Amino acid sequence: MERFGQRVRTRDVVRVSSGSPVRLSLSFLHGANTPEAARVLVRRQLPLRTAHAVLTEMVDHGKAFVTVPCVDDLRSLKDELSSAGVIAKVHAPRPISVREVRDRTKLSQEAFSVRYGLDLATLRNWEQGRSEPDAAANTLLWTIARNPEAVEESLDMEDEVAAPSP
Repeated sequence: MERFGQRVRTRDVVRVSSGSPVRLSLSFLHGANTPEAARVLVRRQLPLRTAHAVLTEMVDHGKAFVTVPCVDDLRSLKDELSSAGVIAKVHAPRPISVREVRDRTKLSQEAFSVRYGLDLATLRNWEQGRSEPDAAANTLLWTIARNPEAVEESLDMEDEVAAPSP
């Protein structure tokens, strides 16, 4: 706690009562006011112990990642953290057009699903708007869009796992 200076008091913190969870990456500017940053996070329903752990990781490693449970106004949260010397950025993939990613590969739905380890019916549902990719699928789609060879290589596990004996 010495690194953080004064003790963080949370009894008087008025907590936000509603909002959505947001994943953030946090990095600090020299001279960050970590007790104030902790108060800002606690105000958004993050437990003090978690806020302390995240801010310690940020100080020790230059960056930390956290899901803030109750964000009613993202701009306000970022401004408050910035005032405390902490840079906050949303750490989640933006939605991406599945059809555009597939079109860039010039693959059919079936070939795309096989090459990148996706269920064909799920791929069709995404493209036809019946469902949307979750955060993990969006991350995979962004990776395919940026570096399709890396995804192909990560799925080629024959050399990694011993083949079952006959």
